[in-house]
Amino acid sequence: MNEEKIKQWKEKGYIIYDGIANNIIDNNAIVNSNVFLNDIYKNGELPVKDFGSEGKLEFPSNTMMDDIMINENIIKCAQQLLGTSEILLVQADTWGKLGRDDCSEFSNNNQRMHMDYPHNGFLHPSEWDNPECVGMIIYLSDTKKTGGGTAVVPRINQDDDLYTFPYKNMPGIGEYPFYNDKDIAEEYFKKNDVDVYNFRQELHNREIITQPKMGDILFYRLDLWHRGTPVNKGEIRFVINLLWKKKECFWINCWNAGWSRKMYDGHVERLFTRMTPLQRYVLGIPLPGDKYWDITKINLLKMRYPDIDIEPYLAEL
Repeated sequence: MNEEKIKQWKEKGYIIYDGIANNIIDNNAIVNSNVFLNDIYKNGELPVKDFGSEGKLEFPSNTMMDDIMINENIIKCAQQLLGTSEILLVQADTWGKLGRDDCSEFSNNNQRMHMDYPHNGFLHPSEWDNPECVGMIIYLSDTKKTGGGTAVVPRINQDDDLYTFPYKNMPGIGEYPFYNDKDIAEEYFKKNDVDVYNFRQELHNREIITQPKMGDILFYRLDLWHRGTPVNKGEIRFVINLLWKKKECFWINCWNAGWSRKMYDGHVERLFTRMTPLQRYVLGIPLPGDKYWDITKINLLKMRYPDIDIEPYLAEL
């Protein structure tokens, strides 16, 4: 990732990167994932309700998306943006958003403007110049066809009134009740807190609705104002959501149920065996050379995963 893109993410809060043209993701992996997802969603194997796959396509999912989620090039992009090699994966899910007429108060069809920090931890984000996480949305659909492009509000500069502490002017924070639907949320603030309402109108005035194509990646921050926009009726927009955190930020929670929860059926063991040390590292496994490793622990690793390549770990003893 070039310095210009890194600078934009750090200063504006987001970038959209062509994952295929920049050789981050293989085009066939994106196309095949789209075909696979269209089949299972249209056959009714997965319901479309709100965000996420209800655990069915969370990593590790025993699908082709697993390899996209732990793609080393994506890991390296996250390391570049966060400015450290010590990062951990804390969210990985694939899901489809269906175009439909749903304006109920908790619908994500036409979503309220928000930041993502509240549902990834109990604390307020750190200061702007010290980002703790990088979120990613990998688009497996062409949003020019499906709709559902993510709306973002770029930070203008360090004096931007929309990006001053504390970040509280959103549903579900402090004393404000939670509404997911944009219009219902704004109507609540119009009736109950006109200052917050006016603040949020400025957010909507400045929003940019992106139109990513298949293979594009939105890299964004947990303190970026953004929202989901409606998918065209009858279409399904597919994405992979990822979140990476700095290793030391133990207060950022893991969204997924746990990487080893699906052990014993063989898939996770096979996936773990063929991972690289870097891919294992972002799941919490110490890198070669870490003080954790000694000859006994390396031999025990080989015992549990007979086909694993232990040479990288031995080489660093």
